[in-house]
Amino acid sequence: MANSRILWAGRTLHGVDHFGRWRVLRGQFEGWDDSPGIRGENVPRPDYDGDYDLPIYNEARMLTVGGVLESQNRQLLISGGDALKSRMAGRFQVENAMGVRWAEGKRNSAVKFVVVNNNLATWQARIKCVDPRKFGDTNTKTASVGANATNISHRGNYNATPQFVVDGSMPGGYILTFRGQIFTVTQPLVSGQPHDIDYNDGRLRIGGSIIHGGVGYGFTPLVPPGVSTALSIVPRTTGAANATVRLLDTYI
Repeated sequence: MANSRILWAGRTLHGVDHFGRWRVLRGQFEGWDDSPGIRGENVPRPDYDGDYDLPIYNEARMLTVGGVLESQNRQLLISGGDALKSRMAGRFQVENAMGVRWAEGKRNSAVKFVVVNNNLATWQARIKCVDPRKFGDTNTKTASVGANATNISHRGNYNATPQFVVDGSMPGGYILTFRGQIFTVTQPLVSGQPHDIDYNDGRLRIGGSIIHGGVGYGFTPLVPPGVSTALSIVPRTTGAANATVRLLDTYI
């Protein structure tokens, strides 16, 4: 764990803060570097060998993190424990030689915090990441009418989900083409009111609000690791706009 830093919900788990020095101990950091478990149905093939070939999916990522807190006095020690125990959910982030990787995690059991003496305590937290994916750097590219964005990719090891921001003026809506597949927006694009499109759910949002009925025919393809693709935008009637795609390095 040398030269690394671990944070969860704004709290230091490995590193130094005003409470003291937090250390995750060897053998007490489980579930982060592993792939998550697999879930799926096992249905035997009647009168035949083996099972049916059914889909499998990743389970939630389960983390166990434990270590010690070294403080200058008992007051700081207890305050550090109170701060750790108060956390319910937030970003779990690991910073090391590989860069920064993170996932959203919530507390999955009681946080254990045991005072050993006035300057030392042991602790353990179990954290559940309902989305097992881990994320890293953000990659962005912008396309405009007549000028496609190319060489769009990410450096992860798992399918990445694109998100788009479209700004400009297209009163009849527009069509995005990404990975060779179209996504049609019928909602008028008004200057100063950018559209947010998230392929996680295929919804259109303006100012954070979901716009029902503003999306027409289309697809929401993911981006596999090592694949380079392109983005284009054209108006359904008239207008000009920019479409920016945001793609996170995505790991499993």
